[in-house]
Amino acid sequence: MIKRAFGAIILGLVILGSWLWLYSNLRSKGIDLNPYVALGQAAADETVKLLQNSGRLVIVDADFADYRILAPINEAQVGSFKKTIRKTRLKIDAIEKVSIAPPMMARSGIFMQAGQISNLIARHPDADAIVLFVGLAGPGDLKKAGPEGRKTKLVLVSNYEPYYKTLLQERTIQLALVPRADEGAAQDEPSDSRQKWFERHYLVVTPERIAEIPD
Repeated sequence: MIKRAFGAIILGLVILGSWLWLYSNLRSKGIDLNPYVALGQAAADETVKLLQNSGRLVIVDADFADYRILAPINEAQVGSFKKTIRKTRLKIDAIEKVSIAPPMMARSGIFMQAGQISNLIARHPDADAIVLFVGLAGPGDLKKAGPEGRKTKLVLVSNYEPYYKTLLQERTIQLALVPRADEGAAQDEPSDSRQKWFERHYLVVTPERIAEIPD
C-alpha cells in the first residue's frame, strides 16, 4: 500500500514537472503556430471535399480550463478552419466546447471526457458533419452513436489512437486527419509551404484509404 502511494506521488511529480517545463518553455520561446494553421486549413479543405461543398457543420473545440496553456494550438487550428470554410458554401451552425480529460504521459494529445460525443450527436441531428478538434475519450465512446441511420458524418482532427482504424473501417468516422507514424523523423525546411508541411506530417484517412494508417 505504501509503495503504491509512493509510486503515485512520484508519477504526479513527474507529470507536474513536465507541465512546468512546457509552461516555461512556451512562455520564454513562444510556439510556432504555422503548422497548426496548416492543419486547420487542410481539415477544412478535406471537409469540403467530403460534403461536396454543401452542408452544415458543427465544430467541437476544447474547453481547456486548468490546461489553458494548450489553448493557442487549438485556437490556431479552429481559427484557420473557420477562415477557410467561410470561403466555401458550407455553413457553420454551432461551435461546441467540451471538457478535456487530464493530460496523461501514456498518450499524446487532447481528448474529451467519456460520454460527451453521443450527447453532441444527439443535439445536432440535422448537421451534415461534426468536426472534432478533440480526440475521442476511448474505443467505446461511440458505441451508442454508431452509423445506423445517422446522416451526420464525423470528421476527426486529432492525435492518432489505434482504435480509430476500427472506427473508420466501420464507417463510424468518415474522415480523420492524424499524424504520420514517422512524422517525428521528417525534416522541415524554412522555405516549406504550409501545404508541404501538412503532407509531410499528416495523413488524410477515409474508410477507403484505411490501409495507410498503422494497426
